[in-house]
Amino acid sequence: MDPRRLALLAGLVTTVVLGVAVIRIMPREAPRIVEPAVPATPLRATIRDVTPGPGDPPASSTIAAQAQPAPPPPPAATQAPTAPTSPPPAATPVPAPPATSAPVPTPNARRPAPPRPASVEVLPDNEDLRERVGSMRERLMLAARSGDIGRLGVVFQMNETLPIFTRGGERDPVAFWKKASGDGEGREILAILLNILDLPPALINKGTPQEMYVWPYLAHVPLADLSPRQSVDLYRLMTAQDVRDMRTLGSWVFWRLGIGPDGTVHFFLAGE
Repeated sequence: MDPRRLALLAGLVTTVVLGVAVIRIMPREAPRIVEPAVPATPLRATIRDVTPGPGDPPASSTIAAQAQPAPPPPPAATQAPTAPTSPPPAATPVPAPPATSAPVPTPNARRPAPPRPASVEVLPDNEDLRERVGSMRERLMLAARSGDIGRLGVVFQMNETLPIFTRGGERDPVAFWKKASGDGEGREILAILLNILDLPPALINKGTPQEMYVWPYLAHVPLADLSPRQSVDLYRLMTAQDVRDMRTLGSWVFWRLGIGPDGTVHFFLAGE
């Protein structure tokens, strides 16, 4: 063989051998797959993987199938229109019962008078009182002159039972008198007590278990039948306007005090 051909063949073999060696030594780079742009639409499912595996369709086909927007929801079933129904008949209003309330008395209305005593005797003065009655009257007047409403409360406590001093539910007479007094200390009440005890009393229901001495006597004398002297006694206790109002009411509503024959105070209060 020609030596030049032999040398050319040997060089060619060496080049092939070196090329194969280089290819075995160099690492193989994984194929790079370019993901196509996915439109910004909601996906029907999460993309598992963009790298195709055995038996899977190409990556571009997988992405395109998963990137399709979800189909719109089916239209709601058309509901057949219902026939209009007539409105229910209105309930018949039940008339409310008339309100019942106690009649409000007018200022000029005459109030029913309290029961009249079986007998009334107007005494001329305070000289011929029974001993115990006169003694209790003196104690009350001394307490009133002291100017201390508490002393009047002490006299009231001397009774076996507390005298009636109000129509309400109060239990403390001293506190009640202070509240009822215009000065807030009860001195107005003491002055009223002195004024009524200074007038003669009326002896009512004489000779019966209900016998009692009542001050002032004016509480048991018809106001329309007062003599001039008795009218003066009335104006000693109240103003002319108070007298007109009481005559309109037709009964005694001012303060009065009752003492039994045994010297027990039964009441000291105002009103019918």
